[in-house]
Amino acid sequence: MNLGMAKEKLGEEGEVPDAPAVRELVDAAHQGAKDALSELRSLARGIHPPALDNGLDDALATLAAGSVIPVELDTEARVRATPAIEAIAYFCAAELLANAVKHSSANKIEIRVTGHADVLVLEVSDDGSGGADPARGSGLSGLAQRAAVVDGQLDIISPPGGPTQVTVELPLRA
Repeated sequence: MNLGMAKEKLGEEGEVPDAPAVRELVDAAHQGAKDALSELRSLARGIHPPALDNGLDDALATLAAGSVIPVELDTEARVRATPAIEAIAYFCAAELLANAVKHSSANKIEIRVTGHADVLVLEVSDDGSGGADPARGSGLSGLAQRAAVVDGQLDIISPPGGPTQVTVELPLRA
């Protein structure tokens, strides 16, 4: 829009009657384009986080290192899943870690990844207060839907008083 207004102020030919105003509009358009690129880069990182470039193990290690609650990470998957499955597992782990930090009052979180047969299993557990319920918000139900898209599943064991264990099973290939 700013570029269109600048074009109008430039006119068809000849001298520019209000050069400072045109410069201001072009500067605003330039800043808008830079902001849009930044937003697109953030969106792209959200779709495929750069941490996944080195595999799920490294991406989860990065998540664990950034947690305010100590995280014990155990990755035993011997076969690497497809990039789409790794992305789903990563986003599930990130959401479950954020939920534990926000809601559980936990002192410790454990993330475990195993791979057997054709299944990647992500387990996130904490020693917190329990009571995680997908019916009380969109986070857990959204993760269940994300897993279901690739014929995976999400199981939650979280009695009141704790602890909580969430298991995400995903096919290695999708």
